[in-house]
Amino acid sequence: MKTDFFKFRTVNKFFAAIAFSAILMLLAACTREPVEPTPQAPTIQELPPIEYTPEVNDPVTNDFTMVKACIGKSLNEAVAIITERDYHLDNNNNPYPEIDEYIRTDNGTEKHLALSHPSQSIVRLGELFVKNEELSVMLPIYKQWLQEFRASSAYGKLVRTYFSWHVDGNTRNFQSLDELIAAVDNIQSAEDISISFSGSDIYANEYSIYLSYASYTQWVELCIKNSRAGQPSDDFTQSDLQDTDLHKNILISKIDYLTFRYKGFYALNVQNPVQTGTEIPFLAEYQEPCDFGWIKLYYQNTSNLLMSGDIIWSGCGELEFPIGFRAGRQLDNRLPYPGQNKIAYINNAGAYQTVTDDVDLQRIWQTVSKQQEFRLYYANSHKKVAVYLYTPSVGIGNPADWYYLVFVEQ
Repeated sequence: MKTDFFKFRTVNKFFAAIAFSAILMLLAACTREPVEPTPQAPTIQELPPIEYTPEVNDPVTNDFTMVKACIGKSLNEAVAIITERDYHLDNNNNPYPEIDEYIRTDNGTEKHLALSHPSQSIVRLGELFVKNEELSVMLPIYKQWLQEFRASSAYGKLVRTYFSWHVDGNTRNFQSLDELIAAVDNIQSAEDISISFSGSDIYANEYSIYLSYASYTQWVELCIKNSRAGQPSDDFTQSDLQDTDLHKNILISKIDYLTFRYKGFYALNVQNPVQTGTEIPFLAEYQEPCDFGWIKLYYQNTSNLLMSGDIIWSGCGELEFPIGFRAGRQLDNRLPYPGQNKIAYINNAGAYQTVTDDVDLQRIWQTVSKQQEFRLYYANSHKKVAVYLYTPSVGIGNPADWYYLVFVEQ
């Protein structure tokens, strides 16, 4: 039976997952209290540093490498890639001019590929999916896509991974893709299955491989997205650190959420700096983004603004202050990770909090501790470094819009 991609997506994915989740998140966002600190677990073994090498694509030999090769290409280039693998245009009842659907029949199974290309230019999202009522058909496809990703060069560039598993009411956690693949092998039959792998890499590619099997929906999908494809790079190429930058009170570093790349620094003075204590004295003003919200962080009082930015539900706000982040100077080595007694998150109330999983903190530390300006401020500080995750887009937000702001006082 021919599948209408857009009807299928709307009924199965958006209504069954995104819309329901968005309603719950909206209610929670309008009522939730600031997150309380959680007990600190022993620090995990320090992670190996990220090596930022140029991106390369593997030869197109399977479904995963085909979709991956389309991302960042012009629409014509992407169409040439998929045409070689026998996909043909199938825009039946397609109301979206920025999305084209292609179809191929593979051993009796229809595979649909949707390519999203804003303004007919660069492909930023590719989604390959199969809808079938037989679990015996979908499970092998799901495992195949996991294995194809595991064997690709993209797998070694991941900096984030998430695993979600719900089978007949049982929830499990996995530490690696290999564990998930082994678990999929052990599924013989089930009535309600939801299995998801997602992650992002150092190039801002976002990956999702998902299987849903229940009485009301059955599909498996492979999705690769890069919201920044085709945009100019904002990576710094030259150092610009000046001596005056090193003699102020507060250094604010900006770290990309998806890739943990350094996006610059901003240094400023505050009135009446506090010489005592082990924490930066934040004062916060926070408006929940039930539609339009914002966050302001101050040093001790409202005369000392440290950051101010919009937070928009199903949209994207902007950072109003600080702006004009600069490159700084990168060094050849980094400092050992000191643990959460020296660097920790702050929440929307400006309060320090401890987390049980500090993997992201380690990644952030690896980035900032390689910067000369951070090293100098940190060496002259007796206060805990603070990390705030700024999310200008929430609800059905876009992680490509997010970044960390790292505060250190000297």
